[in-house]
Amino acid sequence: MKHWMAWMALVLGALIIFSCAQLPDDKLIAKGKELEEKGEFDEAIKTFRKVASKYSESPLCAEAHYHIALIQANGLQNFDMAVSTFESLIDKYSDTKFAPQAQFMIGFIYANNVADTSKARQAYEAFLAKYPNHELVSSVEWELKYLGKDINEIPELMNLEPADEEVAQK
Repeated sequence: MKHWMAWMALVLGALIIFSCAQLPDDKLIAKGKELEEKGEFDEAIKTFRKVASKYSESPLCAEAHYHIALIQANGLQNFDMAVSTFESLIDKYSDTKFAPQAQFMIGFIYANNVADTSKARQAYEAFLAKYPNHELVSSVEWELKYLGKDINEIPELMNLEPADEEVAQK
């Protein structure tokens, strides 16, 4: 009886330890984010790609794709590649929370980085058609309202002043 109880305690302890430990795909996501924050973009992309290659069934694959696309857009300024990665994310992971965000980002890149208002409009309209109740709908509608306009032509942005002197000096 003592051996059985000791064995059960050991098994229960092991189950608790393993259930609390991070999964390998979680560790890769965390490492990728850390590299991204440090500006080590190529290494971050390699790390995020490992999630998809080693753990193709992981629910974190969509997040890995999303971070790759953000790095391509913001860090590397490779907008064509970013759009392509966002489109791939939408195709592969359409049922995740990252798909609507990716669709929004496609429109945003075309509108604000590439200055292709026609493609931006198509991407934003596709967003509204696919995700009519998403929290980003008001942002998409705002983007469409001022698509192609100079920042100085947007009434909401004309009279903005810095919140305090410290912000104004930076």
